Amino acid sequence: MVDLSAPRATATRERLRARFGADVAAWWAKLPSVLRGLAHDWELELGEPVGSGNTSLVVRCRRAGRAHEPAILKLTPDPAIASAEATALRVWAPTGRVPAVYAAGTGALLLEAITPETPLAEQAEPAPLTEVAALIQALHPPGFADEAAAGGIGSAAARTDELFALWTRRAAGDTQLAAALARGRALAAELAGDPPRLVLAHGDLHPGNVLTPGRAPEHPQRRLVAIDPRPSLADPASDAIDWVVLGVPARWRAAAEELAASLDVDPDRLWAWCRAFAARLAATEAATERRQAFRDMAV
Repeated sequence: MVDLSAPRATATRERLRARFGADVAAWWAKLPSVLRGLAHDWELELGEPVGSGNTSLVVRCRRAGRAHEPAILKLTPDPAIASAEATALRVWAPTGRVPAVYAAGTGALLLEAITPETPLAEQAEPAPLTEVAALIQALHPPGFADEAAAGGIGSAAARTDELFALWTRRAAGDTQLAAALARGRALAAELAGDPPRLVLAHGDLHPGNVLTPGRAPEHPQRRLVAIDPRPSLADPASDAIDWVVLGVPARWRAAAEELAASLDVDPDRLWAWCRAFAARLAATEAATERRQAFRDMAV
């Protein structure tokens, strides 16, 4: 059985408490019985928690009924998050650019384990922007938005406002940051409220959520794979924010132009999205030069 007292598990519990509030304690207390039930129903051999995740407890496991095939079990105190992720992953399944969904329940997902688990954030060299653009394009075909809407995926406006509300709460006591976030929130709301077109957007597409797997027989051309979406129907430019600002600040505007051309989006609109999120990016940036560059570009 999963050791929920292990450091990785307790760290996840604290992140979930910070995100969802005090009700997480009661949800966490029920996890042992929930895990036993899922292990029985889905024929799983449970392993250790993964030391990541701000909205879910993530556990490595094996599918006993499937030749001990490795898999990933995710559990969240917010069932709507699991439901939306399952819907989006199933819509994207034909692309081969996301993990397969093996099973889904209330607040629980059983997913394909992508191996090796190497996020771009841990690689010495960034992926070429052409490969990143190809991944984003694969997730954004027009028909996918209609499928996602039929499955209950909503617009980005609520998701965007939720993020800024969370960041503003965490900025309590820092009036300068709170004011910068308020300006970014207003610009993000304007952009989200009037998109040139809608796509099924990943919603959390950064280098920590993109893996570089080995080639698999069922996906011989698989390159970059996106994990952990927070999907919505959104402006396609919004999925490119983190990729614009990956390199040195002097290259950011050129990266926005390059990505915008590949994604067929307005470069000024993509840059506006980056400016809307810049205050938050500055608050979490450790490097002095980059932190100041984010502050300079913020609205």
